Order: sequence, then C-alpha cells, then structure tokens
Amino acid sequence: MHLQIFNLKHVLMSLNSLRFTNHSQKRCQQRGISKLAIEKTLEYGHHKYVKGAKTWSLSKQELCFLRADMGHEFKKVEKQLGFLIISHNNFLITVAHSCRRLKNK
Repeated sequence: MHLQIFNLKHVLMSLNSLRFTNHSQKRCQQRGISKLAIEKTLEYGHHKYVKGAKTWSLSKQELCFLRADMGHEFKKVEKQLGFLIISHNNFLITVAHSCRRLKNK
C-alpha cells in the first residue's frame, strides 16, 4: 500500500511538471489522445529508456488493472491509450497509439 501511495504522488508530481512541446500538442490533437489518457499511462504504465528518452507504455496486465480501477470510465480512454516519449528534462516529445514495439538502438 505504501508503494502505491508513493507511486501515485510521483505520478501526480511528474504530470504537473510535464511540459508539452508544440509537436506533442499537435500529435495529441491529431490522434485524439486526451490528458486523461496521458495521466493514466503515467499512473499505471511502465517505462524504459530508448535512445536516451523515457518511453512509457502499458502492458496487458497494466491495462487489466486500469480497466478494473476505472470501471465504466475505461471506455472513454480505451482507444486513446498508447505510448509516450518524455525527454530527460520532462518535456513530452510525442504521443502515439501503440501498434508495435520501439527498437532499442
């Protein structure tokens, strides 16, 4: 329980300090990805580093947890969930729908 509270505080702090680039704002609008979907990806997802940037995504298990916690509200964000790429200085670079894995180069 303590770990979940710490994780939630970390997510809320990172969401508040997350800055959107012009590119990411355009991509959110073009792809129909809301700030709620971004928030849930940060809250429930996992990250890894790809080419020096932090990449967030949701696994099948994390999607199940999110679905269980959100209930009927999950339908609103289900198709918006994808992955996020955040630079080291907390800029959201881009958002996308996940269709395949990102290569680690």
